[in-house]
Amino acid sequence: MPRAPEASVTAGSIDITPRGPVPLAGFTDRTGPSRGVADPLELNALLLRTPHTSVAILSADLLFVTEDLKRRVAAAVRDHLTLSDASFLFAASHTHFAPAVDPSKPLLGRAEPAYVNWVAERAAALLRRLAAAEPTPGGLVEYRSGPAAHAINRRRMGWRISLRHLPRRAALRAPDPTGPRDETVHILTFTDGGERPVALLWSYACHPVTFAEPWQVSADYPGVVRRALRAAFGADLPVLFLQGCAGDIRPRELGRPRTLGRRLAERVVGKLFTPFTAPEYVAWSGSLATRVMEVARGHAASYPLTLAAAETRLRLSALLAGASPDQDVTFQRVRVAPELAIAALSAEPVAEYGPILRSQGPGIVIPVGYTDTVFGYLPSARMLGQHGYEDEGFMKAFGIAGRFRPDIEEVVRWALQPHPPRTALPSP
Repeated sequence: MPRAPEASVTAGSIDITPRGPVPLAGFTDRTGPSRGVADPLELNALLLRTPHTSVAILSADLLFVTEDLKRRVAAAVRDHLTLSDASFLFAASHTHFAPAVDPSKPLLGRAEPAYVNWVAERAAALLRRLAAAEPTPGGLVEYRSGPAAHAINRRRMGWRISLRHLPRRAALRAPDPTGPRDETVHILTFTDGGERPVALLWSYACHPVTFAEPWQVSADYPGVVRRALRAAFGADLPVLFLQGCAGDIRPRELGRPRTLGRRLAERVVGKLFTPFTAPEYVAWSGSLATRVMEVARGHAASYPLTLAAAETRLRLSALLAGASPDQDVTFQRVRVAPELAIAALSAEPVAEYGPILRSQGPGIVIPVGYTDTVFGYLPSARMLGQHGYEDEGFMKAFGIAGRFRPDIEEVVRWALQPHPPRTALPSP
């Protein structure tokens, strides 16, 4: 495989573990400060450069990042590195056991300004270090993939009983073994011509919500996999994780119910999720890490590093009629090789958007969510009117209101296509 002689790869990691008790983000019923650190949180960064283009990819062990945070980091490194909104991909792992940095969602966890500022400073310091490093030309990227079989769709139709309305059919937050999911593990290994990788980027679609100590700081399963990859490929290896279309996907917590009330509930509505015990979580996350390792050691397709980036912006009201507040939704395309790209959007996309993003070829496209400022969940058209969490129930916690438009999938497909500046969205 010919190398890209003018392309270079640099990468690094930096710790963002809070130094004391802080509110954690992810659950509306968890208030108060954290109670210790189970495992560290990190920012991992990848800087790809050619003579005419620079692309930075940052992944953070956080529930969400924000566009404000991204722009603060870009401004802080401007004297060392020029990055546009399109060429800077900033993503969260979506762990539910890290401090908040998004002040627009206080019901999910209050953002401490001091921690937000510290994360911005740490991210800028990491990127400055990478920009100052002596680049080694000859960049290559290797692609591997394989199934994981560790997740399940969390949305099943059933009867919902409520004091607010008569019993009705609705989408319950319950396991659906037949529901859509994408079990693909994607792995990109970046090299500079040497035998050891410079960085490894992996992606999988599964909510990190099952760490067994909900009051402790944890990177959840992305951290478990990261430690396994470093044990195999180098202790200092930067390992980036990009969360896939995981809006309605979570780990297979399918154990026997532990209380009489839960057993009776399952007799009425069918199987429900049973939270992992600590040993069950260790077994599940360790098994996933083993599977990712198997994929990482598998056959690779190699490509010379070739960079391109583009972005489309829509107002949320193009997807959500009467959106309040209205805000930008970003659709980002980062190409790292002629046949290899990342398609990302600032939402929690459900599993059915995986094939939609992957169809935006040519070549292999890795679907990613949880970039920039996430407005909330992005449901499929099929889900509208099912009265589930991902199509309407999430809105209060995310601080938004509105009604999703029936042509939502067509709008997303349009936004994923490259457009000239100021191209107007077609009328519904």
